[in-house]
Amino acid sequence: MKRAIAAPIILLMLTSCGGQLSGRKSVESIVGGQSALQLVNNLKNIQSCEAYRIDDSYPGESDLIFDKKINGYGVISGPINLEIHERGLLTKVLVDSETYFDRMKPIDCLFRPGIAFRFLNASSELNLLICFSCNELKFFSSGENVGRSYFKQTEFKNLAKRLFPNDESIQLLK
Repeated sequence: MKRAIAAPIILLMLTSCGGQLSGRKSVESIVGGQSALQLVNNLKNIQSCEAYRIDDSYPGESDLIFDKKINGYGVISGPINLEIHERGLLTKVLVDSETYFDRMKPIDCLFRPGIAFRFLNASSELNLLICFSCNELKFFSSGENVGRSYFKQTEFKNLAKRLFPNDESIQLLK
């Protein structure tokens, strides 16, 4: 009798988690879907892979006037074209499910990204904005937020420091 009840309960638990025992979102859903994941998986070969230093003020709250913006945030410097080895490192970090985690409760930290990456190929564009204060990242396609997650690996900070060696705020990241 106990076995007869236990089997349906276990089956229900597995199916309610979407087949993911860990309860984590898939990398595909974090980056914004299958086509975005294909783009991220192929950074070494895409048309353009650029980094930007962006103003971490909230959109519309900065007194500075910017000629260029990415998803509403003013561009301070860039673009910096990523070298092949940097593209490979970024792909490795972005497709690693261990890069991401979800919080049971959102933290009290407002998203203010300091850097952005723009990935461009012949048919699509994907922007990645990274907030180091919250350890949160968001993906945008056609101006729409298509994915987000918190991150726990330090590779983003290390890469930002290499890409922006003269930026004091970036160099002070811990």
